Amino acid sequence: MSLKDYWYIAAESKDVNRNPVAASISGERVVLFRTEEGQAAALEDRCSHRNMALSLGKVDDGCVTCPYHGWKFNAVGRCVQIPSLGSCSRPPNHGVRAYPMREQDGYIWIYPGESIPENDPFEFPHCSEQGWTSFRMRTRFQASVEACLENFLDCPHTVYVHQGWFRNHDTRELSAKVRSTPDSVEVEFQGEPITTSLVSRFFFPKGRQLRHTDRFLMPNISRVDYDFGPDRHFIITSQCTPLAEYETEVHTVITYKFGRIGRVVRLLLEPICRKIIRQDVDVLAAQTEQLRCFGGPKFSHVETDLLGLKIHSMRRRADSPERSQPPSDHESEITICF
Repeated sequence: MSLKDYWYIAAESKDVNRNPVAASISGERVVLFRTEEGQAAALEDRCSHRNMALSLGKVDDGCVTCPYHGWKFNAVGRCVQIPSLGSCSRPPNHGVRAYPMREQDGYIWIYPGESIPENDPFEFPHCSEQGWTSFRMRTRFQASVEACLENFLDCPHTVYVHQGWFRNHDTRELSAKVRSTPDSVEVEFQGEPITTSLVSRFFFPKGRQLRHTDRFLMPNISRVDYDFGPDRHFIITSQCTPLAEYETEVHTVITYKFGRIGRVVRLLLEPICRKIIRQDVDVLAAQTEQLRCFGGPKFSHVETDLLGLKIHSMRRRADSPERSQPPSDHESEITICF
């Protein structure tokens, strides 16, 4: 087991059509294409002949064709045609690696690990469910997966990076209950005041009790819930696909319940969400530049850094050659103010 032994989003389903599509996960290059039946396939993006990128070729008869010498590979990575050998010759066994693949929730997921997948990919909550409205964002961050995950689940930064848009400084203290399992950590904020901001003014109902929960799910999922009851609920779920050490592709699904006017609400909510995430892109790019200048992470931690250390330790444990025994379920409570 390692961090590769999980499912990762390689592309949105709508982006894989007639032509091959290049994707990358932790430095591994993958080509995506569709068979004649419309089924998605994922192969190593490397022709076994002269290492040409198959993603630069074309799809023919449901196979991907190398642009250099025309070698053709099917959905399971088998070489089915070598033009220079003629039509009567059986191609030798010069296949390429095929990755386990699932198409779900409008995304193409692949499993880069060497083991056999034991679980299906993560399901985005309430995606396409009646009564809920959803929209998607795809964002490229110049930052590591862990930096992105901590940022998405870090409340104190919103006062400064998103001031006025999402949250303003409030000196009132509230309680944060932290619950950990071997593969997840959740923080539930109790007694959280709703400060004046653009988001709260337009979307949060007045006089309602807010239940705010932040979650991390191994190895790369963040989920934030703002729950005001059965008819008003906002969920921001992000899946982080590593491209390189300091480059991450983030697929975010915003799902919310807002009654009959949900689609109309999107006209205002979506541009606000895109503005907020661009602010995170900028601050994480600046942080990455600092890490490069100063030779890597040199962090200090306080108890109100609720999830960063837990995210790091869970991911390091998964990627360690000598995996330690995972900690048992744990719950703690601290005081925090935003």
